[in-house]
Amino acid sequence: MEAPKRTTLFAFHQKLGARMTVFGGFEMPLSYGGIISEHLAVRSAAGVFDLSHMGEFEVRGSKALELLERGFTNSAARLHDGQAQYTIMCAEDGGTIDDLIVYRRAADDYLLCVNASNVAADWEWLSQLNRTVGADLRDVSEQTALVAVQGPRASAILAPLADFPIAELARFAFREGRVAGTQCLAARTGYTGEDGFELFVSSVEGEKVFAAVLDAGRVAGLAPCGLGARDTLRLEAGLPLYGHELDRATSPVEAGLKAFIGLGRPFVGETALRAQHEQGPHKRLIGIETDDARSIARQGYRIFRAGREVGIVTSGTMGPSVGRPVAMAYLSAGETSLPAPLDPTALEVEIRNRRTRATIVKLPFYRRPRASRDP
Repeated sequence: MEAPKRTTLFAFHQKLGARMTVFGGFEMPLSYGGIISEHLAVRSAAGVFDLSHMGEFEVRGSKALELLERGFTNSAARLHDGQAQYTIMCAEDGGTIDDLIVYRRAADDYLLCVNASNVAADWEWLSQLNRTVGADLRDVSEQTALVAVQGPRASAILAPLADFPIAELARFAFREGRVAGTQCLAARTGYTGEDGFELFVSSVEGEKVFAAVLDAGRVAGLAPCGLGARDTLRLEAGLPLYGHELDRATSPVEAGLKAFIGLGRPFVGETALRAQHEQGPHKRLIGIETDDARSIARQGYRIFRAGREVGIVTSGTMGPSVGRPVAMAYLSAGETSLPAPLDPTALEVEIRNRRTRATIVKLPFYRRPRASRDP
Protein backbone atom coordinates (compact mmCIF):
# COMPACT_ATOMS: atom_id res chain seq x y z
CA MET A 1 0.00 0.00 0.00
CA GLU A 2 1.37 3.38 -1.03
CA ALA A 3 2.12 5.76 1.85
CA PRO A 4 0.03 8.95 1.88
CA LYS A 5 1.57 12.16 0.59
CA ARG A 6 2.12 15.21 2.76
CA THR A 7 1.86 18.90 1.98
CA THR A 8 4.75 21.21 2.80
CA LEU A 9 2.77 22.39 5.86
CA PHE A 10 2.69 18.93 7.49
CA ALA A 11 5.28 19.69 10.20
CA PHE A 12 3.57 23.01 10.96
CA HIS A 13 0.24 21.24 11.44
CA GLN A 14 1.91 18.85 13.89
CA LYS A 15 3.27 21.83 15.86
CA LEU A 16 -0.27 23.16 16.09
CA GLY A 17 -1.46 19.82 17.50
CA ALA A 18 -3.58 18.84 14.52
CA ARG A 19 -5.35 15.50 14.43
CA MET A 20 -4.43 14.04 11.06
CA THR A 21 -6.38 11.90 8.62
CA VAL A 22 -5.83 10.52 5.12
CA PHE A 23 -7.91 12.14 2.39
CA GLY A 24 -7.36 12.14 -1.36
CA GLY A 25 -4.07 10.30 -0.86
CA PHE A 26 -2.73 12.98 1.51
CA GLU A 27 -2.21 13.05 5.27
CA MET A 28 -4.19 16.17 6.17
CA PRO A 29 -5.46 17.92 9.33
CA LEU A 30 -8.90 16.64 10.37
CA SER A 31 -9.13 19.18 13.19
CA TYR A 32 -7.04 21.17 15.65
CA GLY A 33 -9.26 22.16 18.58
CA GLY A 34 -12.43 20.34 17.48
CA ILE A 35 -14.64 20.25 14.39
CA ILE A 36 -17.58 22.10 15.95
CA SER A 37 -15.50 24.95 17.38
CA GLU A 38 -13.68 25.36 14.06
CA HIS A 39 -16.95 25.31 12.14
CA LEU A 40 -18.44 28.01 14.36
CA ALA A 41 -15.27 30.12 14.14
CA VAL A 42 -15.69 30.26 10.35
CA ARG A 43 -19.36 31.21 10.65
CA SER A 44 -18.72 33.96 13.24
CA ALA A 45 -15.20 35.17 12.45
CA ALA A 46 -12.80 33.28 10.17
CA GLY A 47 -10.84 30.11 9.65
CA VAL A 48 -7.65 29.29 7.76
CA PHE A 49 -7.33 25.98 5.88
CA ASP A 50 -4.45 24.15 4.22
CA LEU A 51 -5.87 22.94 0.89
CA SER A 52 -2.52 22.15 -0.71
CA HIS A 53 -3.68 18.60 -1.47
CA MET A 54 -5.85 20.03 -4.27
CA GLY A 55 -4.54 19.75 -7.82
CA GLU A 56 -3.60 22.60 -10.14
CA PHE A 57 -3.17 22.47 -13.91
CA GLU A 58 -2.07 25.26 -16.23
CA VAL A 59 -3.58 25.49 -19.72
CA ARG A 60 -1.77 27.90 -22.03
CA GLY A 61 -1.29 28.83 -25.65
CA SER A 62 -3.51 29.64 -28.62
CA LYS A 63 -5.43 26.36 -28.15
CA ALA A 64 -6.09 26.80 -24.42
CA LEU A 65 -9.67 28.05 -24.70
CA GLU A 66 -10.49 25.38 -27.29
CA LEU A 67 -9.50 22.65 -24.82
CA LEU A 68 -11.62 24.19 -22.04
CA GLU A 69 -14.63 24.63 -24.34
CA ARG A 70 -14.35 21.03 -25.44
CA GLY A 71 -13.76 19.58 -21.97
CA PHE A 72 -16.03 21.50 -19.58
CA THR A 73 -19.75 22.14 -19.21
CA ASN A 74 -19.50 25.87 -18.43
CA SER A 75 -18.24 28.13 -21.19
CA ALA A 76 -14.90 29.70 -20.30
CA ALA A 77 -15.32 31.97 -23.35
CA ARG A 78 -17.49 34.17 -21.13
CA LEU A 79 -14.60 34.90 -18.76
CA HIS A 80 -12.53 38.07 -18.73
CA ASP A 81 -9.02 38.37 -17.32
CA GLY A 82 -9.14 38.11 -13.53
CA GLN A 83 -12.39 36.11 -13.46
CA ALA A 84 -13.04 32.53 -12.35
CA GLN A 85 -15.93 30.13 -12.81
CA TYR A 86 -17.21 26.85 -11.41
CA THR A 87 -17.49 24.12 -14.04
CA ILE A 88 -17.81 20.36 -14.48
CA MET A 89 -15.89 17.76 -16.47
CA CYS A 90 -18.16 15.01 -17.84
CA ALA A 91 -17.87 11.72 -19.68
CA GLU A 92 -19.80 11.14 -22.91
CA ASP A 93 -22.72 9.61 -20.96
CA GLY A 94 -23.00 12.73 -18.78
CA GLY A 95 -21.43 11.16 -15.71
CA THR A 96 -19.23 13.48 -13.66
CA ILE A 97 -15.47 13.04 -13.89
CA ASP A 98 -14.81 16.02 -11.61
CA ASP A 99 -15.98 19.49 -10.67
CA LEU A 100 -13.44 22.30 -10.62
CA ILE A 101 -12.76 26.03 -10.88
CA VAL A 102 -11.22 27.72 -13.92
CA TYR A 103 -9.23 30.96 -13.48
CA ARG A 104 -8.53 33.12 -16.55
CA ARG A 105 -5.24 34.99 -16.31
CA ALA A 106 -5.26 35.95 -19.99
CA ALA A 107 -6.93 34.85 -23.21
CA ASP A 108 -4.23 32.18 -23.60
CA ASP A 109 -3.48 31.44 -19.93
CA TYR A 110 -5.77 29.57 -17.50
CA LEU A 111 -5.35 27.87 -14.13
CA LEU A 112 -7.52 24.89 -13.14
CA CYS A 113 -8.06 23.81 -9.53
CA VAL A 114 -9.25 20.18 -9.32
CA ASN A 115 -10.16 17.79 -6.50
CA ALA A 116 -7.30 16.04 -4.72
CA SER A 117 -8.74 12.56 -5.17
CA ASN A 118 -9.10 13.10 -8.93
CA VAL A 119 -5.77 14.67 -9.90
CA ALA A 120 -4.43 11.58 -11.70
CA ALA A 121 -7.74 10.75 -13.41
CA ASP A 122 -8.32 14.37 -14.46
CA TRP A 123 -4.81 14.67 -15.86
CA GLU A 124 -5.18 11.47 -17.87
CA TRP A 125 -8.58 12.50 -19.24
CA LEU A 126 -7.52 16.04 -20.17
CA SER A 127 -4.25 14.82 -21.68
CA GLN A 128 -6.13 12.38 -23.88
CA LEU A 129 -8.59 15.05 -24.96
CA ASN A 130 -5.71 17.42 -25.64
CA ARG A 131 -4.13 15.07 -28.17
CA THR A 132 -6.49 16.43 -30.82
CA VAL A 133 -6.35 20.03 -29.56
CA GLY A 134 -2.71 20.78 -28.80
CA ALA A 135 -2.85 23.20 -25.88
CA ASP A 136 0.12 23.60 -23.53
CA LEU A 137 -1.09 21.55 -20.53
CA ARG A 138 1.01 21.37 -17.36
CA ASP A 139 0.49 19.76 -13.95
CA VAL A 140 1.77 22.24 -11.34
CA SER A 141 0.16 20.56 -8.32
CA GLU A 142 3.42 19.72 -6.55
CA GLN A 143 4.76 23.24 -7.03
CA THR A 144 1.61 24.88 -5.64
CA ALA A 145 0.28 25.39 -2.12
CA LEU A 146 -3.27 26.57 -1.46
CA VAL A 147 -4.31 28.42 1.69
CA ALA A 148 -7.98 29.33 2.18
CA VAL A 149 -9.21 32.08 4.52
CA GLN A 150 -12.96 31.85 5.03
CA GLY A 151 -15.49 33.73 7.15
CA PRO A 152 -17.09 37.16 7.59
CA ARG A 153 -13.82 38.67 8.87
CA ALA A 154 -11.60 37.15 6.17
CA SER A 155 -11.43 40.38 4.18
CA ALA A 156 -10.48 42.51 7.19
CA ILE A 157 -7.79 40.03 8.23
CA LEU A 158 -6.17 39.82 4.79
CA ALA A 159 -6.39 43.51 3.87
CA PRO A 160 -3.30 44.59 5.91
CA LEU A 161 -1.31 41.63 4.55
CA ALA A 162 -1.97 42.35 0.86
CA ASP A 163 -0.15 44.92 -1.30
CA PHE A 164 -3.33 45.43 -3.35
CA PRO A 165 -6.96 46.20 -2.36
CA ILE A 166 -7.98 42.58 -1.79
CA ALA A 167 -11.25 43.62 -0.12
CA GLU A 168 -12.41 45.15 -3.43
CA LEU A 169 -12.36 41.81 -5.26
CA ALA A 170 -15.80 40.66 -6.37
CA ARG A 171 -17.03 37.11 -5.87
CA PHE A 172 -15.23 34.75 -8.29
CA ALA A 173 -12.70 37.44 -9.18
CA PHE A 174 -8.98 37.19 -8.53
CA ARG A 175 -5.82 39.23 -8.64
CA GLU A 176 -2.14 38.41 -8.55
CA GLY A 177 0.00 40.28 -6.04
CA ARG A 178 1.75 39.85 -2.73
CA VAL A 179 0.14 38.63 0.48
CA ALA A 180 2.31 38.42 3.60
CA GLY A 181 5.24 39.35 1.35
CA THR A 182 4.62 36.34 -0.90
CA GLN A 183 3.60 36.39 -4.55
CA CYS A 184 0.22 34.72 -4.94
CA LEU A 185 -2.98 34.46 -6.91
CA ALA A 186 -5.72 35.60 -4.52
CA ALA A 187 -9.27 34.60 -5.48
CA ARG A 188 -12.55 35.45 -3.79
CA THR A 189 -13.72 31.86 -3.89
CA GLY A 190 -14.40 29.19 -1.28
CA TYR A 191 -16.31 26.12 -0.23
CA THR A 192 -17.87 27.03 3.10
CA GLY A 193 -20.94 29.13 2.35
CA GLU A 194 -19.12 32.18 3.76
CA ASP A 195 -17.21 35.04 2.24
CA GLY A 196 -13.53 34.28 1.83
CA PHE A 197 -10.44 33.91 -0.27
CA GLU A 198 -8.20 31.18 -1.65
CA LEU A 199 -4.50 31.97 -1.98
CA PHE A 200 -2.40 30.04 -4.51
CA VAL A 201 1.31 30.34 -3.69
CA SER A 202 4.53 28.47 -4.34
CA SER A 203 4.63 25.23 -2.33
CA VAL A 204 7.71 26.42 -0.43
CA GLU A 205 5.83 29.54 0.71
CA GLY A 206 2.68 27.81 1.95
CA GLU A 207 3.72 27.59 5.59
CA LYS A 208 4.82 31.24 5.64
CA VAL A 209 1.43 32.43 4.36
CA PHE A 210 -0.58 30.11 6.62
CA ALA A 211 1.40 31.26 9.69
CA ALA A 212 1.08 34.95 8.76
CA VAL A 213 -2.69 34.67 8.35
CA LEU A 214 -2.94 32.79 11.64
CA ASP A 215 -0.97 35.47 13.49
CA ALA A 216 -2.87 38.35 11.88
CA GLY A 217 -6.26 36.81 12.54
CA ARG A 218 -5.99 35.59 16.13
CA VAL A 219 -7.27 38.85 17.61
CA ALA A 220 -10.28 38.68 15.26
CA GLY A 221 -11.17 35.14 16.33
CA LEU A 222 -9.66 33.27 13.38
CA ALA A 223 -8.90 29.59 13.99
CA PRO A 224 -6.87 26.99 12.10
CA CYS A 225 -9.39 24.58 10.58
CA GLY A 226 -9.20 21.04 9.25
CA LEU A 227 -11.10 18.97 6.73
CA GLY A 228 -13.74 18.00 9.28
CA ALA A 229 -15.04 21.56 9.56
CA ARG A 230 -14.67 22.07 5.83
CA ASP A 231 -17.04 19.16 5.27
CA THR A 232 -19.69 20.29 7.78
CA LEU A 233 -19.52 23.85 6.44
CA ARG A 234 -19.98 22.83 2.80
CA LEU A 235 -22.81 20.43 3.73
CA GLU A 236 -24.77 23.13 5.57
CA ALA A 237 -24.25 25.34 2.50
CA GLY A 238 -25.63 22.58 0.23
CA LEU A 239 -22.41 22.32 -1.79
CA PRO A 240 -21.72 18.98 -3.54
CA LEU A 241 -18.59 16.96 -2.83
CA TYR A 242 -17.07 14.58 -5.35
CA GLY A 243 -17.43 11.01 -4.12
CA HIS A 244 -20.65 11.92 -2.32
CA GLU A 245 -23.05 13.99 -4.45
CA LEU A 246 -20.98 13.72 -7.63
CA ASP A 247 -19.40 10.69 -9.30
CA ARG A 248 -19.13 8.87 -12.64
CA ALA A 249 -22.68 7.50 -12.20
CA THR A 250 -24.19 10.95 -11.53
CA SER A 251 -24.64 13.87 -13.90
CA PRO A 252 -24.59 17.58 -13.01
CA VAL A 253 -28.23 17.76 -14.14
CA GLU A 254 -29.16 15.20 -11.49
CA ALA A 255 -27.07 17.12 -8.95
CA GLY A 256 -29.05 20.32 -9.58
CA LEU A 257 -26.15 22.06 -11.31
CA LYS A 258 -27.88 23.00 -14.58
CA ALA A 259 -26.84 26.62 -14.10
CA PHE A 260 -23.25 25.54 -14.81
CA ILE A 261 -24.04 23.72 -18.06
CA GLY A 262 -23.82 25.73 -21.27
CA LEU A 263 -25.88 23.59 -23.65
CA GLY A 264 -25.57 24.12 -27.39
CA ARG A 265 -21.76 23.83 -27.41
CA PRO A 266 -19.97 20.63 -28.53
CA PHE A 267 -18.37 19.73 -25.19
CA VAL A 268 -17.94 16.13 -24.07
CA GLY A 269 -21.24 14.88 -22.61
CA GLU A 270 -23.39 17.67 -24.10
CA THR A 271 -25.69 15.29 -25.97
CA ALA A 272 -26.43 13.20 -22.88
CA LEU A 273 -26.92 16.25 -20.66
CA ARG A 274 -29.23 17.91 -23.18
CA ALA A 275 -31.38 14.76 -23.25
CA GLN A 276 -31.58 14.77 -19.45
CA HIS A 277 -32.44 18.45 -19.46
CA GLU A 278 -35.28 17.90 -21.94
CA GLN A 279 -36.63 14.57 -20.66
CA GLY A 280 -35.83 14.93 -16.98
CA PRO A 281 -33.17 13.07 -14.95
CA HIS A 282 -33.63 9.64 -13.35
CA LYS A 283 -32.84 11.00 -9.88
CA ARG A 284 -32.69 14.35 -8.13
CA LEU A 285 -30.54 15.74 -5.33
CA ILE A 286 -32.58 16.92 -2.34
CA GLY A 287 -32.08 18.09 1.22
CA ILE A 288 -33.65 16.20 4.12
CA GLU A 289 -34.00 16.60 7.87
CA THR A 290 -34.97 13.83 10.26
CA ASP A 291 -38.19 14.67 12.09
CA ASP A 292 -36.92 13.72 15.55
CA ALA A 293 -34.18 16.41 15.24
CA ARG A 294 -31.52 14.08 16.63
CA SER A 295 -31.05 11.08 14.28
CA ILE A 296 -28.30 11.64 11.69
CA ALA A 297 -28.81 10.25 8.19
CA ARG A 298 -25.32 9.43 6.90
CA GLN A 299 -23.86 8.51 3.52
CA GLY A 300 -25.17 5.20 2.24
CA TYR A 301 -28.32 5.09 4.37
CA ARG A 302 -31.37 4.00 2.39
CA ILE A 303 -34.53 6.07 1.98
CA PHE A 304 -38.01 4.55 1.81
CA ARG A 305 -41.46 5.76 0.89
CA ALA A 306 -44.54 3.68 1.62
CA GLY A 307 -42.32 0.66 2.16
CA ARG A 308 -40.43 1.03 -1.14
CA GLU A 309 -36.76 1.96 -1.39
CA VAL A 310 -36.65 5.23 -3.33
CA GLY A 311 -33.28 6.80 -2.63
CA ILE A 312 -29.99 6.99 -0.78
CA VAL A 313 -28.22 9.50 1.46
CA THR A 314 -25.01 11.01 0.06
CA SER A 315 -23.87 13.21 3.00
CA GLY A 316 -25.16 13.81 6.50
CA THR A 317 -24.13 15.46 9.76
CA MET A 318 -25.40 17.35 12.77
CA GLY A 319 -25.27 20.94 11.50
CA PRO A 320 -23.40 23.03 14.10
CA SER A 321 -24.81 26.33 12.78
CA VAL A 322 -28.39 25.21 12.26
CA GLY A 323 -28.57 23.00 15.37
CA ARG A 324 -30.22 20.00 13.73
CA PRO A 325 -29.32 16.94 11.63
CA VAL A 326 -29.07 17.71 7.91
CA ALA A 327 -28.39 15.50 4.92
CA MET A 328 -28.31 15.50 1.15
CA ALA A 329 -29.70 12.54 -0.76
CA TYR A 330 -30.81 11.31 -4.15
CA LEU A 331 -34.42 10.31 -4.73
CA SER A 332 -35.78 8.61 -7.83
CA ALA A 333 -37.24 11.34 -10.03
CA GLY A 334 -40.76 9.90 -9.75
CA GLU A 335 -40.65 10.20 -5.96
CA THR A 336 -40.18 13.93 -5.71
CA SER A 337 -42.11 16.87 -7.04
CA LEU A 338 -39.46 19.45 -6.21
CA PRO A 339 -39.64 22.21 -5.31
CA ALA A 340 -42.92 21.20 -3.62
CA PRO A 341 -42.16 18.91 -0.65
CA LEU A 342 -43.57 15.42 -0.25
CA ASP A 343 -45.86 14.41 2.57
CA PRO A 344 -43.34 14.23 5.45
CA THR A 345 -44.97 11.10 6.85
CA ALA A 346 -44.20 9.23 3.63
CA LEU A 347 -40.40 9.53 3.75
CA GLU A 348 -38.24 7.38 6.04
CA VAL A 349 -34.48 6.90 6.43
CA GLU A 350 -33.10 3.57 7.60
CA ILE A 351 -30.72 4.39 10.46
CA ARG A 352 -29.17 1.42 12.27
CA ASN A 353 -31.87 -0.95 10.98
CA ARG A 354 -34.62 1.37 12.21
CA ARG A 355 -36.65 3.61 9.93
CA THR A 356 -36.88 7.24 11.00
CA ARG A 357 -39.29 9.75 9.48
CA ALA A 358 -37.75 12.59 7.51
CA THR A 359 -38.85 15.70 5.61
CA ILE A 360 -37.60 17.12 2.33
CA VAL A 361 -36.31 20.68 2.79
CA LYS A 362 -35.01 23.28 0.37
CA LEU A 363 -31.23 23.59 -0.07
CA PRO A 364 -29.10 25.15 1.27
CA PHE A 365 -29.64 24.44 4.96
CA TYR A 366 -27.64 27.55 5.86
CA ARG A 367 -27.35 30.89 4.09
CA ARG A 368 -25.12 33.58 5.53
CA PRO A 369 -26.74 36.84 6.68
CA ARG A 370 -27.17 39.56 4.04
CA ALA A 371 -24.87 41.89 5.95
CA SER A 372 -21.94 39.55 5.26
CA ARG A 373 -22.71 38.89 1.57
CA ASP A 374 -20.09 39.53 -1.08
CA PRO A 375 -19.64 43.06 -2.48
